[in-house]
Amino acid sequence: MERRGTRTFRCYHVLEIPCRRGSHEYRVSVGTTSRKGERPPGESDEERGFHRAEHLQQIPEFTRTHQLVYPYRSDAESGHSQLDSSLWNRRLISYGVGVQQLLPLGFALAQNSTSRALHQQGTSPLIHTA
Repeated sequence: MERRGTRTFRCYHVLEIPCRRGSHEYRVSVGTTSRKGERPPGESDEERGFHRAEHLQQIPEFTRTHQLVYPYRSDAESGHSQLDSSLWNRRLISYGVGVQQLLPLGFALAQNSTSRALHQQGTSPLIHTA
């Protein structure tokens, strides 16, 4: 839906449901929360207090991939938070895919180098002694 004065877009998953009477197509809106006026009264995500992005999983829960990746989620989120905190205004200011890939790589290398140096000195990054 396009509102006056703005340009918006929606992303959908288009599912094909096989049926003996012919397949059916079902469209599911993803990535954004629907706002009041975009659906019948009382049915928008905003009106129902439903935050769609909180309920989406890119890797299905009961798969081997999920079991291998999920335990590291909190570590990854912590690292992303540290990276965000190190940036001016908590925003990545870089142009082009190459630079956007280089910044997190450089950040990870700096973190690993600091951790290695502290480990070799026999000190913990969490415990500082004077």
